[in-house]
Amino acid sequence: MSTKDLLKEVLDGASKLILYRGIVHRPGIREVIGIAKELLKENPSLGVIYSLYGDLYSILLNYAIENGAFQDLWRRVLTDAVAYDENAFSLISERYGFEAVGDSLAWEALQELKWLKTLSRLDVVGAVKEVVDVDLAHFEGCLKSYESSARGLKGAREDLIYLWDREDVQMVRYLSEYYRSNGCGIFGQYTAFRWVVEGCEGHLEGIRNVDPVTFDELIGYRDERQVVIDNTQAFLKGLPASNVLLYGDRGTGKSSTVKALLNEYSGQGLRMVEVRRGDMPFLHDIIDSVRNRGLKFILFFDDLSFDEMETNYKELKSILEGGVEALPPNAVVYATSNRRHLVKEYLQDNDSEELHSRDTKEEKLSLADRFGITVTFSTPDQRKYLDIVKGLAERFGLDVDWNVLREQAIKWAMWHNGMSPRSARQFIDHMRYKLAR
Repeated sequence: MSTKDLLKEVLDGASKLILYRGIVHRPGIREVIGIAKELLKENPSLGVIYSLYGDLYSILLNYAIENGAFQDLWRRVLTDAVAYDENAFSLISERYGFEAVGDSLAWEALQELKWLKTLSRLDVVGAVKEVVDVDLAHFEGCLKSYESSARGLKGAREDLIYLWDREDVQMVRYLSEYYRSNGCGIFGQYTAFRWVVEGCEGHLEGIRNVDPVTFDELIGYRDERQVVIDNTQAFLKGLPASNVLLYGDRGTGKSSTVKALLNEYSGQGLRMVEVRRGDMPFLHDIIDSVRNRGLKFILFFDDLSFDEMETNYKELKSILEGGVEALPPNAVVYATSNRRHLVKEYLQDNDSEELHSRDTKEEKLSLADRFGITVTFSTPDQRKYLDIVKGLAERFGLDVDWNVLREQAIKWAMWHNGMSPRSARQFIDHMRYKLAR
């Protein structure tokens, strides 16, 4: 096939898209199609070609820097566009799997994937050279492969690039199974989200830099964490799972435990929505945003507590149990708090002039009771604190005599934030800095 025939096939296919029609407007793909249109004109404008290619070059190089990609940039950008696109095929696949995809939908998906495969093999630089005899700086090879160049690509999305190497008959099932495991749209692009309000409307926004903490980094509290892990695994398997309250002193690793769950199980379809105190009036909207998705969501309330005069806690209480609207089966609530009962109590609560003061007090205390599982993270004693210090020192390979390290760790706890896993980590980080000087 000649270059011009290939360009014509690309433009013809773009005009016939039904499912993936939004892809042609995505950065990078938009510029490639624009260059193809210009090259097929009787008198192509070099100015237009240079302008479009300059934009394309910038898009691909920024992608390389952000994602740590040093080769196959064009195919990777195209792969991401397919991975994140929301359409009838991707949404049905995410929620129900390939077996729910009807024959007519599978056929249309196949035709469009064939076109996308053709597009993935288009050599823009070579086409410009052949049609208008202009040499353009190639975007490939601009970023060398070395470990510290960037954060690296998400593993599942990295595997999806092999979609373009599969036989046509395999492509639809392969992509459908990808959507089922990893989601599509914003839920395929990110693993964690926050609620953002603009004007009178709100929406979920992906969090780009998620705390990378893993369970391997968390020393101690093994039994407490195992309770949370077991509940999460049941949730992912579609078995009965409870809402969880992680209660305990500051710095004991409650929040890190929940965030480590996301990093451990995001590849199995787990996602997390951070719900802040100011988001309480939108709690039902947040739930509606995830209700009909095929993924599993933890609604994460970090450092949850309410002042005496606040009534927002009633929204959460009704969602947890007892309200008309229940949590959907693909969502659970995980909360951390330094307060066992979540709502502040005062001495006057025990000496109130209200006729039914006991009822008022019981209502305040009932929020914590709505969580099916409560896991307590207590401040470690000296032995447990030093075990954490020792475990972290071994993990980071600190070459320090244990007796010296032990003495310094105890002093650090006395001078700073007491004995806690957080304090132990801060001490080890301080020692790593001292030894590296």
